[in-house]
Amino acid sequence: MSALPTTPAFRLDGRRALVTGAGRGIGLAAVTALAEAGAHVTLCARTASEIDEVASALRKKGFSADTLALDVTDVAAFRAAMEARDPYHAFVNNAGTNRPNSFTDVPIEDFDAVMNLNVRAAYFAAQSVARRMVSAGVSGSIINMSSQMGHVGGVNRSLYCASKWAMEGFSKAMALDLAASKIRVNTLCPTFIETP
Repeated sequence: MSALPTTPAFRLDGRRALVTGAGRGIGLAAVTALAEAGAHVTLCARTASEIDEVASALRKKGFSADTLALDVTDVAAFRAAMEARDPYHAFVNNAGTNRPNSFTDVPIEDFDAVMNLNVRAAYFAAQSVARRMVSAGVSGSIINMSSQMGHVGGVNRSLYCASKWAMEGFSKAMALDLAASKIRVNTLCPTFIETP
């Protein structure tokens, strides 16, 4: 009989991970999983009270966590925060939004809000994290939280689909650009997630 395969340990001890939109839903689950795997986690979101509460709960369980309260749509502030911190080994680019509406009824303000967060902010947040990783010679992983809607169409989802198709495209190109620096880029594409 040949030897049985060995499953990787998936331990992240000594690694640093950043998660945006970390106070609830998918971001909260990602931060918890990364902390349980041994990573020091930084929780990033606009609502300081939300991420402070989660970070405190993680520390009470013996995990290493800190917070970064800022709005990722403020590209300059996010870039400055990344430049001021040690580089991360993992980035879960999770902050996002949706404003469902029929294609014929999508207002310009909704278009701007969704594309600003789901595309512009996500793109430049990943760029800021990657620049810091590259300059420090840190290899690691960038995970852009996309959606099944980045692969299909959906009723009342033209705007959200457009934003996630854009993320799928820039993620594929990022992966090629960052491969030489040993930085992996992937998307995760969940379906509907019930959150508060």
